[in-house]
Amino acid sequence: MTRHLKLFISAALSMLCIGAHSQDLYADVEFDGLFDNREYKNDMLPQTIYGMRVMPKVGIRYDQSELIAGFSKIWEFGAEDRIDPNIILYYKYHHDKWNALFGSIPRGELHRQLPDALLYDSIAFFEPTINGTLFQRYGQYWQTELYCNWFSRQTETQREAFRIVWDGYVSYSGKDGECGLPEYDLIHAGWFVTMTHWAKPKEDGHFIYDQFQFNPYIGFNLSQIIDSDWRVMANVGLLYSMIRCRKDGDWHKPIGFLGDIQVGWKMFDIKTTLYNGGNQQPFLRDSEAGLAFHRSDPFYQDGRYLKTEFKVQLINRQNVLMGFNWNMHMTSDNQIHNQQLITLKFRLGRYMNLHSQQ
Repeated sequence: MTRHLKLFISAALSMLCIGAHSQDLYADVEFDGLFDNREYKNDMLPQTIYGMRVMPKVGIRYDQSELIAGFSKIWEFGAEDRIDPNIILYYKYHHDKWNALFGSIPRGELHRQLPDALLYDSIAFFEPTINGTLFQRYGQYWQTELYCNWFSRQTETQREAFRIVWDGYVSYSGKDGECGLPEYDLIHAGWFVTMTHWAKPKEDGHFIYDQFQFNPYIGFNLSQIIDSDWRVMANVGLLYSMIRCRKDGDWHKPIGFLGDIQVGWKMFDIKTTLYNGGNQQPFLRDSEAGLAFHRSDPFYQDGRYLKTEFKVQLINRQNVLMGFNWNMHMTSDNQIHNQQLITLKFRLGRYMNLHSQQ
């Protein structure tokens, strides 16, 4: 039995003991299956990622507080290197229309997931938690959140690294309830702001890197005015970055247009994303920085990038989602990179009221 599993079992038993004097006991299991076949060309790293991720959690909720513990374990089929589990342990406080969370927090707690231009989907899969603090505030027509993800601690050879993210949106018309979603609004505007700090390890001979990114956008959902099974959504915006290595101190300031349009009918969708502007990853080939520093999809190093996704929702039920994507990535050199993607998501969560049973 691994040390991580022992910690989870100890935490679960503690939750059960405490839960006898609490209002609610929470149990949840999340399962993600992934088949990602990337038929990329040149130096875009063709590969196939085939595996699964399981995330069991237990917790207690009393009044406005929650304490949740669990772990996330990834199995990559055919890989000889074992991936250690990630511990999940965090406290959540809810009051009126804001939340505060502290600890090792699953990305599923976020109101908004970062787009590929700011966070590579592979990183999101293999790093399913943010380690730090998360604050959320929302109303009927708006929401915002601010969080810090401390994803690397300084050692002799390992860098100190963290990322601060601020995002939000406002809408023209919203739904009643605690948290509206922009895709249900006729017109909405939003933003993503990130700051990544890539510090030095303790040993000499390294340099510090900094990155600031700003992605404002306006979105439209014409599905609101189309009386049929069709869905039509679009977003238009900018992607502006300031990136430097403190060795020379020169700031790289790429800016470009970033937009997408999605058309769907019943179980089928086609989505096209266009980026046209400067190289968003000037240090991608730098052995001191690379993808670990930039953390976004490597295709955004290209000045003109077009991505078209053909999507089929195979299963769409309350607790189960399964889909197939065929993605085509086209870069400025007219190369077409193919990608086939199958995803499976299953979630089984339940709150049990123990207060009434005492």
